[in-house]
Amino acid sequence: MTRFAWRQARVQSLSGAAIIVILAIVAAITGIELSHLYHSTVASCTGNCDLTINHFLSHDSFLQGALNFLLRIAPAILGVFWGAPLVAREFEAGTYRLAWTQSVSRSRWLLTKLAIGALATIIAAGAFSLIVTWWFRGIDHVNNNQFDVFDARDIVPIGYALFAFMLGAFVGAVARRTLPAMAVTLGGVIFARIATMLWVRPHLLPPVHKTMSLLQAGGIGFEIRNGGQPILVAKGDAPANAWELSSHLVTSSGHRATTSQLAAFVHQYCPSIGAPPAGGGPTGGQGIRKAPDIGAFDACRTQAARLFHVSVTYQPANHYWPLQALEFGLFAVLALACAGGCYWWVTRRAV
Repeated sequence: MTRFAWRQARVQSLSGAAIIVILAIVAAITGIELSHLYHSTVASCTGNCDLTINHFLSHDSFLQGALNFLLRIAPAILGVFWGAPLVAREFEAGTYRLAWTQSVSRSRWLLTKLAIGALATIIAAGAFSLIVTWWFRGIDHVNNNQFDVFDARDIVPIGYALFAFMLGAFVGAVARRTLPAMAVTLGGVIFARIATMLWVRPHLLPPVHKTMSLLQAGGIGFEIRNGGQPILVAKGDAPANAWELSSHLVTSSGHRATTSQLAAFVHQYCPSIGAPPAGGGPTGGQGIRKAPDIGAFDACRTQAARLFHVSVTYQPANHYWPLQALEFGLFAVLALACAGGCYWWVTRRAV
């Protein structure tokens, strides 16, 4: 049965292996050159290195975008083209009847196919992730924010791919049609990835909360929303290489400042900023607001620092690998659940 399952999967497995080999060759040639450029320019640069860094980051820009894009969609591709047809194709063509009427049981038939497919998926996704992570090592070091590419590096793409494969197998067993199974698998993988990024990943580990003085915050200014009164805005900065989740102004009591409080502050303490535009024409058109002088702005900011602080919520840099492990584990559990559902459906419901 193992040999038969391998013969069924060998075309797609060998095709995937060929793609990875080609990718590895391209990455090796360009990656060595990129590494040499990093060590000869950025790593040895002293003083103002902005131009050097910009030149380095613009090198192989097309390949940068292509590799990041490919690794993000590769798990879904494996689920759609490897997982979805795995069982659906057998039901659609009726070939499962031949296997089940021989000495091979349903359980052995399915478990062998799932095991070989899952192993091939893990190897393919792991090799792809290793190649891309290695190629980007200099660029990621310069960008200094590992969370920006969290889902396209290291071990989480392997978890995504395993889940996508098992989801495709489960959907294919239920749908019994290859094309519908492929479509549902693609939608399910996309939904799971987006839901995890927005609602799950930020809470896998307790985030860190940091409060800083308004005088230490960046991006202090004033904003008009929906034609209303100007309000005070400021943005705190998380530490380097951290994942900033939120940043907002809080009052001295620790509560989040409301829009009305921020507008009232500007109206009371920053009258030159809150004043209406001057110079409206006879037709009632909008005039031009004169920017406040530096002294007025500094006085306004100093007063604001007495009443408000900036609260920043973030995942620190040392949470990167624990989050990688937790998210990988989450998708591994989902993959096991899909495998269990596929096993139950085929052995108990399929006729």
